[in-house]
Amino acid sequence: MEIESKFLVPEETDFKALENLSRLASYTISEAQIQLIEDTFLDTENKDIMAAGYYLRVRKASGEKGKWVTIKSLGGFEAGTHRREEHVSFLPDGLSVLECPDLRIRNMIFEFTSGLNLFPFITLKQKRIIRQLKLEEKQIADLYLDRVNLKSESRKKTYNEFEVELKSGGTVDELEAIRDFLLSHYRLVESPFSKFERACIFRENLPEKTFLGLRERAVCTQLANHKNIYGKQAKILLLIDRGSSPAELSLLLKVPEPEIEALLSRFEKERLSVFPFKGTKEKPPGKSLVFYFQSGRGGPERGWTEIGYEEWTPETLLEFYGADRERAENTKKGVLALFDGLSAYHGLGKEERELLGLAALLQNIGSTASGEEKTLISREIVLTHPLKGLKLNELKMLALITELQDPSISEKNLCLALEEINAGLSPAFQNKALTLAAFLRTASTLETGNRRFLPFRFRQLAEAVEIELMGPDAEKTAKKAEKRSELWEHLFSTELRFTQARGTPESGDSEKVSEKAEEKTQREEEEKVEEKGKGKTREKIEDKAEKRIEKKKRKETQKFTVSPEDSMAFVAYRIFNYQFSQMLVHEKGTRKGEDIEELHDMRVAVRRLRAATIVFDEYLESEKLEPHLKGLKRTLGALGGVRDLDVFREKAETYLKTLSSGHEHDLDPLFITLSEEREKAREDMLDYLDSEKYSHFKKDFSEFLDFPETWALPTTTEKHDSLPHRVKDVLPSILYARLADITAYSEWVEGPYISVERLHRLRIAAKGLRYTLEFFESVLGKDVETLIKDFKILQDHLGDLHDAAVATRMLGSYLRTGAWELSEGEKASSETKTSESPGGVEAYLAYREEELLTLLNTFPDAWEKVRTEEFRKRIESSVRSLYESL
Repeated sequence: MEIESKFLVPEETDFKALENLSRLASYTISEAQIQLIEDTFLDTENKDIMAAGYYLRVRKASGEKGKWVTIKSLGGFEAGTHRREEHVSFLPDGLSVLECPDLRIRNMIFEFTSGLNLFPFITLKQKRIIRQLKLEEKQIADLYLDRVNLKSESRKKTYNEFEVELKSGGTVDELEAIRDFLLSHYRLVESPFSKFERACIFRENLPEKTFLGLRERAVCTQLANHKNIYGKQAKILLLIDRGSSPAELSLLLKVPEPEIEALLSRFEKERLSVFPFKGTKEKPPGKSLVFYFQSGRGGPERGWTEIGYEEWTPETLLEFYGADRERAENTKKGVLALFDGLSAYHGLGKEERELLGLAALLQNIGSTASGEEKTLISREIVLTHPLKGLKLNELKMLALITELQDPSISEKNLCLALEEINAGLSPAFQNKALTLAAFLRTASTLETGNRRFLPFRFRQLAEAVEIELMGPDAEKTAKKAEKRSELWEHLFSTELRFTQARGTPESGDSEKVSEKAEEKTQREEEEKVEEKGKGKTREKIEDKAEKRIEKKKRKETQKFTVSPEDSMAFVAYRIFNYQFSQMLVHEKGTRKGEDIEELHDMRVAVRRLRAATIVFDEYLESEKLEPHLKGLKRTLGALGGVRDLDVFREKAETYLKTLSSGHEHDLDPLFITLSEEREKAREDMLDYLDSEKYSHFKKDFSEFLDFPETWALPTTTEKHDSLPHRVKDVLPSILYARLADITAYSEWVEGPYISVERLHRLRIAAKGLRYTLEFFESVLGKDVETLIKDFKILQDHLGDLHDAAVATRMLGSYLRTGAWELSEGEKASSETKTSESPGGVEAYLAYREEELLTLLNTFPDAWEKVRTEEFRKRIESSVRSLYESL
């Protein structure tokens, strides 16, 4: 145990005085020794040692052959005194820390990291003056006077520190008396942090007082990219630590504000105990290691190689312990079907899927035991028979998944169960194992005797997922599966409802059922119903219109506020987070296809994301942002085809309403072609939304958003000159630049000849200014809302003009060929043919051509409102409002 007092020495005169000390009160001080020290702190990529509450230091001191390896606990500061667990060992040159002579240190490193690679992530240098504090011949303490140099990329920091470390000859009372003497005679500041902790604060550019401690931040960072309840809670805590308010997070994460407040209240009292992921270094009583051999198949007295097993694979383990191979394979098929069908909820990847399949194969490896022993025996077999190709952390996860199959473990006693199991895993791995265990607990009920039930269709309901089971007489199994899915429901707040599939085929044919074909049939049936009851369809349209109005009202209340003091990187982070959440919220409705506005809203969210990447480009690391721009572009392209056809049809239906009675079916042939084209476009869109590319994009972008501090550019130069980065400093120039992007089109869109293509480019530039105004609406004054509405008139005019130009081109193509749009190859080989019953379509083409001409003729009036000095003055007025709010 290390016991010491630590002080910062802010004044150079005090540093010199401490450097020249010969006595301190009634104590004598030995001659000084000077050392130049370089400390390197190691951890895994996910900071597993820090998440365990420790740090690992390798110290190289001048003049010494070898290094010192130290493991210390984090924190431990109370009432002016630091108390830390400490383990130190000398490491000869040429050895790695994993070859440390001290067995306890080796075991601790191995336990904390689960065998994962270590990386240096902080290095600091210091010049140390070392002396002993004595009372007569008794050594009371060691005194360390340090000049510490920190460096993180372009930032540097030097500070002075004085330490009094208690030795065996001293007492805590003496340390307190020494501390009081120093504080009364020198201008010192008590330091609550170790050098490691202070270096972390510097590296992450954090204030000294934060909501989360270092260990808490490491644990929450590990969990934050997980989609279950603990991942969401960790994300909330991290965002609170970064300055977000509960109200903002409620809008951003779609979590009720009282729920966030309740979590914060619990965390204030329980800290990391709000999560069930606790580990103990000693095995609790009653959980000693058990090694089990099935009777008659061998035992400890016979080596594995003597029995014929040189290495362990799932197949050899199943054979060796006489487990039911067919049943294991069936369980694996069922659990992987669940994993795939619920992928939108859990967000886990290929590696976790493979581990889950392995756990399904081996969960009954200890089946000859009974009751509670069964899962314990299975776990110990897994741990004592290392499987070929598994890393240590994967082996431990596999063992944890296996023991969590114990029926007595529920969400109510989960915390205690995980503590007793003592998996020796980081919170991130424990949480993943917990999610996989929830799958396996549910899937284990789908194999009953010689009957197998396979999940094959998943339907999203309100607060639930309905899962149809393939297999004869699945009702009883469905009830068991629902009861066994309580852990899943706890983790994801979503009920699983199992039902027997109507017209269930034999279980052997279940894998042949195509989900996509089923969706297509469902869509065709919906379209038939719509054709039969147009009156009901109109009612539905009216209902949807009411819902859209209500949704717009809700959106008005969901705008977060921006402060003039905010950094642009922080505002970018909140916009990215909000728009990405909007994209995901509307994905479900887009997939269903019942309300075309869901697709529109999803597409708008992606557009705003792309617009934000342009607005904030100068304040973000482009190399880290660039990979996600491709995903945004692909997603926008995938959604565009269906949306464009929806807009075209809406405008065509509006046109029909202007015609006299008897012309309601003038465009029916065109609508048939449109429906076919939309079906193709929708299938392409769903293919993309189901693709690995889209899945990877969502996962990668979500992880990107979890750590905004890694993609914000520095706010100072290498010479420590300040760079403008706050809203109040840079927003005016951004607004004027966006305005210049628009007014630059004057020479192209004024005069007798106007290029439709130029007008389309102007429309894109106009969106850039409008989105910028909307992003910063809360700091630009009350008048900016009217400015946005007026500006939207120009944007809508340009949008209608673009739609009319595209429509005339497409209608002309349809009249010539009878097809909607041909590829280049089809164009070259196609024969010109006229569509059936073209009269109504020709009239509609003439209507759209006249509309296009009208829009071109009235464009100068819409353009005049933007190019005037008055419009610029309104922008200037908004900028003044920015400074008036300071």
